[in-house]
Amino acid sequence: MSKRRGAFASASLVAAVGAVLVLAGGEAAASTSTLWVSPSGSDGNACTHAKPCRTIGRAVSVAPVGATIMVTRGVYKGGVTIAKRLHLVGTAWPTVNASGATNGIVLAGSGASGSSISGLRVVNASQEGILAIQTSWVTIRGNVVAHNDQGMFAAKPTGECAPQGQVPGDCGEGIHLMTVNHARVLSNQVTANAGGILATDEFGPTFGNVIGWNHIWANAYDCGITMPGHSPFALSSTGVLQPTMGGVYDNLVTHNVVTGNGLKGEGAGILIAAAAPGSGSYGNVISWNAVSGNNLAGITVHSHAPNQDVNGNRFIGNVLSHNNLGGDPDAGLMRTADLVVFSAVAPITGTVARGNTFTNAFFGVWSLNGHVSLAGNTYHNVRYRAHQG
Repeated sequence: MSKRRGAFASASLVAAVGAVLVLAGGEAAASTSTLWVSPSGSDGNACTHAKPCRTIGRAVSVAPVGATIMVTRGVYKGGVTIAKRLHLVGTAWPTVNASGATNGIVLAGSGASGSSISGLRVVNASQEGILAIQTSWVTIRGNVVAHNDQGMFAAKPTGECAPQGQVPGDCGEGIHLMTVNHARVLSNQVTANAGGILATDEFGPTFGNVIGWNHIWANAYDCGITMPGHSPFALSSTGVLQPTMGGVYDNLVTHNVVTGNGLKGEGAGILIAAAAPGSGSYGNVISWNAVSGNNLAGITVHSHAPNQDVNGNRFIGNVLSHNNLGGDPDAGLMRTADLVVFSAVAPITGTVARGNTFTNAFFGVWSLNGHVSLAGNTYHNVRYRAHQG
């Protein structure tokens, strides 16, 4: 898992994201602050309630900054990029079918700051269903994101779907925050993708985000929620943090239900990890989540290289049950465990586990080269409450 998470965005991913969808021009931007899209509409219309557009892309192209786009029930083509502040709202669960497209919907760049996506079903993208990249203050709320990452099944996977040596690609998972700050990913249903929700820092830090109240289940090949440091610039060569350059830090993951992920691959419930030397995922809070039945530990912290920082993460009030079903080969742990903290190199410091409930596992807490401060936790049907080595 941590090795797969160590793969940087490939040149093809960057090219795909950089090639922002060029939407059709035509008539002047709609003057109203609310635009409408309907399967019965036409892209020659003015995108009003009485004369709706036919495609989401058309509405995006003519909408003024700050507008709301109402998408009515029906099926729409994916591959839409939003590069200005807009609010995309589904009514009666319209479907964005991204079959044949890299992504369902992309929120791209500083211009998209403050945008939101809600009430949509986003399916069948070759990579992420919803990707937010190099932006801030976006909200992804109340969507169903399912059956994306289809490119992993291609005869010759490309981009994030491409394998790195013996490590398979994951296509960026269902929802991906890539170099994003102060986003809100709330109350989504994320299932049947390669993995669930991913937060990374390829082009700069990812921080101050809230991932909460989501239901993330049965993403068969990867983690439910993954927070890996990918950038090698999060730390200097002497180990000094460089928070303006990289790192995944100060994020809150709270009140999610995370179950049955990674069962055909190598996925934790919630993973914090670092990739190359100089990378980091530190100072995050994982609180009040229900995490059960995942292939790796319910909460997993991994470090594999020198000069990494996965320190100071706090795990508070979570309920974890019967995780690490497939074992953790990197850590050499083949028993069930709910919380695993493992480093192959430098000791992991400052990890706190307080007020959690560990149930139905051989180990409640298992660590190697990574001490965990334990306080106020409860244990039910756990053989060994804590093993710290």
